[in-house]
Amino acid sequence: MTSATAGVSDESSLVARLSLEQKVRLLTGADAWVLHGESSVGLRPVVLSDGPAGVRGVRFDAANPSSSLPCPVALAATWDVGLIEELTTALGREARSKGVDVLLGPTVNIIRTPLSGRGFECFSEDPLLTSRIAVAYVRGVQKAGVGATAKHFVANDSETERRTYDARITETVLRELYLPPFEACAGEAGAFMVMAAYNSVNGATMTANSPLLRDLLKGEWEFPGVVVSDWSATTSTVPSAAAGLDLVMPGPHGPWGDKLVAAVRAGSVDEAAIDDKVARLLTLARRVGALNGYVEGNGSGHVAAPHSALIEPTLLREVATRSFVLLKNEGGLLPMPAGRVGRIALIGPNAIDPQLQGGGSVRVHAVRRPGIADALRDAIDAQVTVHQGSVTSATIALPAEGTLHDPVSGKPGVRLEVRSPEGEVLHDAPYPGSILTWWDGLPEAVHLRGAAVTMRARYHAELDGPHVVGAAGVGQIRIAVGESVVAESTSLQPRDVVEALSRPPELRVPVEMRAGSDVDVRVEFRPDSRFVTMRLGIAPHWEDGRLIEQAATAAAAADVAVVIVGSTDGTESEGYDRDTMVLPGRQDELVRKVAAANPNTVVVINSGMPVLMPWADDVAAIVQAWLPGQAFGEALADVLSGDAEPGGRLPVSMPRAEADSPVLRAQPDNGTLNYSEGLLVGYRGYDRTGTAPLFCFGHGLGYTEWEYESVVPSLRELRPGEDLHLEVTLRNSGKRAGREVVQVYLEPATDDAARPVRTLAAFGSVAAEPGESVRVRLTVTARAFACYDEPAGAWVSQPGTYTIHAGRSSRDLKLQTEVVLQ
Repeated sequence: MTSATAGVSDESSLVARLSLEQKVRLLTGADAWVLHGESSVGLRPVVLSDGPAGVRGVRFDAANPSSSLPCPVALAATWDVGLIEELTTALGREARSKGVDVLLGPTVNIIRTPLSGRGFECFSEDPLLTSRIAVAYVRGVQKAGVGATAKHFVANDSETERRTYDARITETVLRELYLPPFEACAGEAGAFMVMAAYNSVNGATMTANSPLLRDLLKGEWEFPGVVVSDWSATTSTVPSAAAGLDLVMPGPHGPWGDKLVAAVRAGSVDEAAIDDKVARLLTLARRVGALNGYVEGNGSGHVAAPHSALIEPTLLREVATRSFVLLKNEGGLLPMPAGRVGRIALIGPNAIDPQLQGGGSVRVHAVRRPGIADALRDAIDAQVTVHQGSVTSATIALPAEGTLHDPVSGKPGVRLEVRSPEGEVLHDAPYPGSILTWWDGLPEAVHLRGAAVTMRARYHAELDGPHVVGAAGVGQIRIAVGESVVAESTSLQPRDVVEALSRPPELRVPVEMRAGSDVDVRVEFRPDSRFVTMRLGIAPHWEDGRLIEQAATAAAAADVAVVIVGSTDGTESEGYDRDTMVLPGRQDELVRKVAAANPNTVVVINSGMPVLMPWADDVAAIVQAWLPGQAFGEALADVLSGDAEPGGRLPVSMPRAEADSPVLRAQPDNGTLNYSEGLLVGYRGYDRTGTAPLFCFGHGLGYTEWEYESVVPSLRELRPGEDLHLEVTLRNSGKRAGREVVQVYLEPATDDAARPVRTLAAFGSVAAEPGESVRVRLTVTARAFACYDEPAGAWVSQPGTYTIHAGRSSRDLKLQTEVVLQ
């Protein structure tokens, strides 16, 4: 008997020892993050945690920060599966050190539109690149004995009305574009969990979608793991239980429980289906060490005691540099090694307040690392001046470090007070920051219906002049300065609870302050229904026009201007999509004014998704830095100085104009979201229409030059079902060592207007010294030569002559050869 068979047998015998009520109890969470234990079978509670750009644990805790990784689209920009597996193995170890058994990531949905609010949390617009990075991610996490969760199954590609829309997609498009990453995670990578999405697909909500959950995922693909609902996504009892869902989250309340017990007793749900769900949960528990401490594949059979295991900063720094994409480098302005440049004007709102991560469940309390200005000074040994250039934040900035104190204890932070609806003080103590969220481990009194939350602080002004106090939250808010109430309002609940978390409505008050003075500020907040978030911001009031002129003057006096622009806090988040690709505020004007003042202008784009660049022809260099996590400052300094090469290649296309995007506004119409573009998403759509993007899929420059010399297939004639092996030879023709990502695209034997002109079929990275020739061996799988035949319900290969293209991007294809499929 194999160990796998023994495991299944063991789980079945344990299930047989449980009553129906005990079994059903296990199928809904004990709370938001923890599953029920069952001591009678040796099952301890299993702990889940949000990801995928770090592991938070079951609550935010400033005293126990988490490693903040580059966002997933940045991970895909490395095009390096080995590096990603190394990183996520470290992430798994950190998860284990926080007592986490299952990480809720990776997100493997396709980036269908550049306006996707959650696009930064996905990997790519291409299913092959998404699949390969996703498999590496899952394998890495699970090497550490922590389960990974492929989400959100499936077609959860829009945040607009995400809980209710019905995605209408043909089976061919599902099979060829949106399902391959899930298939790879479930089968090849062996993900422990798959998460069913909020939305419906072709008329059935995903938590009760029998064709996709029961028939495809568990049937055809033979997925042995657990299917978990997205949080509060399950709205039915019998349909969801019969369709293949295994676990309802969060708990303890939900549509299963007593209702499911009654449905089984009434014969509406077969008890054998319940047994299968419980057996899957016990298998998961065994794999993560929650079933009598046993861990599958662990030599000792037990999980080591948790210990601090933050990811090494050098690894995060390397991954960030390898994700940065050098989009343009006119005249070889970059790199700027130490001693070459004397004065740098560091400009831009994101130079002051860089965005390290996106909004929503992906957020963590990040480990603090050196800022951008300090890192640049150290790396380039230059005089660096810093200028904000523009105000872009949708909310008032948090008070500068050291300016906010609890007026009672004098400790940094605020005084947090909670009163019952009757006015009784339930909590009164210091709190370290001026942002509260429901998962911060706040006192339970905060969550009491009708409770009033008061935040008091003493603010030390550092500048003379007008300031703005901003208090944000959903409900009733009152702001007092000194002893006087100066403003109050009531805000309404937004469409999505995560929107309340990422960009809560804000009440603002202008206040005149003098440098060196202390001002007492009090915010009284009564949440609308349940507590979600509360935020206090205080900042000097700046006028954009003046800031832009100051920045241009500084740029004119510098040798090089480095302008960091991009998203603001709340621009990119779970819960809503972006309205536009235009940079927030007057950032475009800022870049133009700086570029006019100094031709040596480098623009660094700090955004998870593409932005419009109307100034692209006016600046010398452009770097896409994504949402790069805690290592932003050090990694950017490494890349600009040349200590590291920007190794990234675009995993998404970047349009010249919004209208050029094959899919732009993916918004439901009367509850229906039609995928009318079919397979022509991203570069596939650009190629079919002949539209030139500003920067194409796969593009990235690096700091050296490459000559592609030959591509040689292992076979000239293939049989259906046969893989094709390729050998690509290239030479580093530049003056410094570098890395190259070799990309192979497959052009079909016959042209069909509804299908892509060519598709990514293989890729690999290689390093070489100046003048060195290297060979890259790649495999184009048999699946790449096949299309899904919907009437036949099968993958079918079309005989004929296929063209293999090899090169640096989807639009820079240096070599080609042909093979014949018999």
